[in-house]
Amino acid sequence: MKDYSKTIETERLILRKFKLSDAEDMFKNYCGREKVTEFVSFDTYKSVHDAVEYLTNKVLPEYDEEHKYRWAIELKETHEVIGSIDCVGKTHIERKCAEIGYVLGDQFWGKGIMPEAGKAVIAYLFDEGYVRIEAVHDINNPKSGRVMQKIGMVHEGTMKKARCHKKCGELTFIDCELYAIINPKFV
Repeated sequence: MKDYSKTIETERLILRKFKLSDAEDMFKNYCGREKVTEFVSFDTYKSVHDAVEYLTNKVLPEYDEEHKYRWAIELKETHEVIGSIDCVGKTHIERKCAEIGYVLGDQFWGKGIMPEAGKAVIAYLFDEGYVRIEAVHDINNPKSGRVMQKIGMVHEGTMKKARCHKKCGELTFIDCELYAIINPKFV
């Protein structure tokens, strides 16, 4: 079977498959930090055990599925996992379209790390033959939209009540901003 989440190296980062040993870094750097999880679809983790369960039951088994792209963002300087970037949900193989999602520890915000990771993933997906890459963000999180702009995406519109998040047991529907970038080979 093809390895979809191949390792990608940038100037400061290694984008690679998650390992079970990444659980502590995940909890410490982003999953256990309320400031980071404010606009994501999962609750703030209470312990490293939550990260171990997520890796064991969701992430690691998905690497055996076709067209699943998910990378840990490892900082070369420290070899710590500081975030993640992936194709969220099912990629639309027949339409050659994928949606990316990402999360990064707040202590690493404003340093150009997520744009660096995002550009690398988009280049990889374009090399894989994808025509369109999309991303959305909660309208209350414009910083994520700035990341999308920095990686070359263009704002396409606002989607009303387009996503739902289940936080602390409560289901909330949110408005999202939609961004996309088209593979230059198809323009």
